[in-house]
Amino acid sequence: MRSRSAILFATLSAYTVGLFLLDLAVGAVRIPLDDVWAALTGGDCPQATAKIVLNIRLIKAIVALLAGAALSVSGLQMQTLFRNPLAGPYVLGISSGASLGVA
Repeated sequence: MRSRSAILFATLSAYTVGLFLLDLAVGAVRIPLDDVWAALTGGDCPQATAKIVLNIRLIKAIVALLAGAALSVSGLQMQTLFRNPLAGPYVLGISSGASLGVA
């Protein structure tokens, strides 16, 4: 059972890294993965490509990873608090408060 968890963790980690690099490569200007890797490691790539990757797309991708991690941790905490695997934001009234804030 322990090796199955390790294999699953390794697979999901590799999948996350692959999607992270794909997020850096795909956009309004398509950048080849070789240039993305060169921009990240300080290799030889066009200066415009390095600026696009480092100043725009890298920040966006890191924020997306952090937001996803924060949402998953908040869901875990809510399920742990109520000891209910189906607990959602409606239990605490978070959705109602958000609706009031929007109104």
